[in-house]
Amino acid sequence: MNTRTLFAWIFLGAGFFSFSSEWVPPPPGAVGAYFNGVFPETAPGGTWGLEDPLPEMTFMGPVRILAVPGSGDLLVLCKVGEIWRVDVNAGHRELVLDIKDRAFKKGDGGAVGMALHPRFGDPTAPDKQVIFVYYRTKPDPDEWSEKGFNRLSKFSWNAATGRFDPDSEVILIQQYDRMTWHNGGGMAFGKDGFLYLSVGDEGDENFIPEATQRLDGGFFSGILRLDVDNDPSRSHPIIRQPRPNADPPAGWGATFSQGYSIPNDNPWLSPDGSRLEEFYAIGLRSPYVLSYDEETDQFWVADVGSDKREEISRVGRAANLQWPYREGTFVSEEFSKPADLLGKETEPFFEYGRSEGNCIIGGGVYRGTAFPELNGKYLFADWGPDKLMALNNSSDPTAAKLEILINNIANEPVQVPEKPGITGVFSLPNGEIWLTVMGENAFEPGKIFRLIRRVAVPEPPVRLSELGVFLDLQNLTPAPGLIPYDVQSPLWSDRALKRRWMAIPNDGRYDSPEEQIRFSGFSEWRFPPGTVFVKHFELPLTTDPTGETAPLETRFWVVGKSGNGYGLTYKWNEAGTEAFLQGGGSSKEWVITEAGMPVFTQQWDYPGRDQCLRCHTPNAGFVLGVKTHQLNGDFFYPEIGQKQNQLSRLNDLGLFGQHIGDPDDYPRAYPIGDESVDLELRIRSYLDANCSNCHRLGGVDGVSLDFRFVMPPRLQNLINFPTQSHASDPARLIVEPGAHAASELWVRDASLNENRMPPLGRNLVDEPYIEALAEWIDQLPSDAGRVDELVLFPNPTGGWLNLRVSDAWAPPYESIIRSVSGRVCFQEKFEEKARQFDLTSLPAGVYFLEIAGGGNRETHRFIKR
Repeated sequence: MNTRTLFAWIFLGAGFFSFSSEWVPPPPGAVGAYFNGVFPETAPGGTWGLEDPLPEMTFMGPVRILAVPGSGDLLVLCKVGEIWRVDVNAGHRELVLDIKDRAFKKGDGGAVGMALHPRFGDPTAPDKQVIFVYYRTKPDPDEWSEKGFNRLSKFSWNAATGRFDPDSEVILIQQYDRMTWHNGGGMAFGKDGFLYLSVGDEGDENFIPEATQRLDGGFFSGILRLDVDNDPSRSHPIIRQPRPNADPPAGWGATFSQGYSIPNDNPWLSPDGSRLEEFYAIGLRSPYVLSYDEETDQFWVADVGSDKREEISRVGRAANLQWPYREGTFVSEEFSKPADLLGKETEPFFEYGRSEGNCIIGGGVYRGTAFPELNGKYLFADWGPDKLMALNNSSDPTAAKLEILINNIANEPVQVPEKPGITGVFSLPNGEIWLTVMGENAFEPGKIFRLIRRVAVPEPPVRLSELGVFLDLQNLTPAPGLIPYDVQSPLWSDRALKRRWMAIPNDGRYDSPEEQIRFSGFSEWRFPPGTVFVKHFELPLTTDPTGETAPLETRFWVVGKSGNGYGLTYKWNEAGTEAFLQGGGSSKEWVITEAGMPVFTQQWDYPGRDQCLRCHTPNAGFVLGVKTHQLNGDFFYPEIGQKQNQLSRLNDLGLFGQHIGDPDDYPRAYPIGDESVDLELRIRSYLDANCSNCHRLGGVDGVSLDFRFVMPPRLQNLINFPTQSHASDPARLIVEPGAHAASELWVRDASLNENRMPPLGRNLVDEPYIEALAEWIDQLPSDAGRVDELVLFPNPTGGWLNLRVSDAWAPPYESIIRSVSGRVCFQEKFEEKARQFDLTSLPAGVYFLEIAGGGNRETHRFIKR
């Protein structure tokens, strides 16, 4: 199938149809926005928010902020290799260091750490006017490959130009690293005047034995302590050189250290040169942020976990933070504690699991006066859910509790980048707190924001009965304005039964754009601000499908002004007579019976408000399940006393603003148990419902799976495709035809451990699905999923372009995107057969994508809308 045929297949039936209904049903009733104003326009609660003092200013991959001594200016470090000096009051900035010509910017690379010399700005110390920068580099910094060098350098300030001189670079450390992930980059000077630098574990599970729990290799998995002033009264020259764990490509250069001295009181001194003396602490995985609390003379490190825990630790001399034989307090099944342990075992001060986040972004202990209520609290964020948090106690780990300051920055009334990710939290000497926020990658415009207090948004009524959503709470009789609906392939919710409604704001008729859904046959629908979705959960208390049930919770999703939204949960009481508004998450165990006898205990997890946005993501359009293929089925409507196709029903009500035609012209999902339809179609429906909110084009970083129902199977990067996640077995295929037990998809979906998929909202295995999945995998032919030609999709594209290289082509591959005039807009090299290009920054027009690999070369035309 060529790209033109594929394009036609996807957009079949998306045209404009017109017909006239013989009978138009009455609307469900008028209802005001936010269900007659009972819900607030933005997420309730919270006294913290973000402001954008620099609305016209963006940065390419902002990651660090420092205050410029003696002024109110900021230094902003960007992954692409830029440092900007920003005058916030004047709204002006100036580029003061540009090393884009040497910084490798992709993956976890780029310029990720900086620190000013403690005497920077002191006119009596002219030789101390330097900045230290930690960045990833290679001979060709624009070439994509995992291999490269981690480099610590210093640059001198040129007072005449008012900039750091890029030609003044002095390289202090250059360490060859085979993987572009887990580089570290936290940097801070202590009260002792020494520079502390955190370094990661080389980024690949196969490299862990060589890169961790040792002092005779390279600069990996720990914190270094260096005397950059080379004071002979308290330090001595370097004795041992770092080593690479493998030889770099020919001509790339060497691993080395120079230009600093070793503090005489570092913990692992080795006059015979058998150890690297630079280490102050070891046992870290991906310590992106290292911070220093001057008041307590205490260093803090935030370590990004693998698949179990995120860690915040206080670091002392000779601390062993226990990676990889422990992740947080979890004992590894793969790596053993060394028999000859180095240093002092140090457990995390605080840890959290996947229910709270998956990529900690440390900040530091706040000591400012601008926000007295935060004084002494450790501030941090998480890249995954994009929330800002604090530990309420930084002195006693037994008393430390997590506080959520901002649930998700996507809901803030500021213009955040597309697919935002918090990259840093910074407390400045003047008491201000700033956040750096990247876009999808370092090549998309990012922003910096300032934390502010705000008036708390009022909570909705605490009782479900006070909302007015149901006229009769016991029978869940919906109030006027609520439209019932169901989905063809429901999300697995641990046996729970569900009922659903939506309330589209209207004055009695859906006859204006503000009262209508923006319909799409093959992508997400868009809903008017103030739309409210209701989902009610009941748990069967017996194994008999007709047996007794108990109400669990009633959830609401509220669509905000810009299409984003927030979720709320009302938890039902034991008597089943009322439900109450929840703040944080909670759990409850239920005894399930059969023939009156207990057979198992089931745990039900009630989500906290911050957890809603883990699934209701911007990339998925926030609203889940309410889309064409899911509503393309019959539903019994009591008001008409019969079944009707849901698309037809909504169309007849005028909710689409146009006649959409025959529902048979649109895709349709099917439940996993409907054996009247093809098994693969049921599997694809299930994966779409349960997985595609994350696993889609532009979804999970570094993972090219796309489980959306509209994707042709061969473009889902699923069958005969290697695993890509750190939590997956690299020896497995995602789906290995004929071998379900060896397929990563089956293994993780059948699991209940920390690596289970989906990772949230599931404590039971969906046995019918797992059986069906095994049956489908086992009957696949060995060549299933193979692609014998280059495929682009979608074309035209609104911003993301999916590429699947022919299996006959050998890597590495090179891609070049050119405009019609021949200008190169994008160029990179890569190893994977599937690639997703983020083209949102390109203007609309016609472009050409040239792909080369294994002696093959093709050029394809595509359109950016």
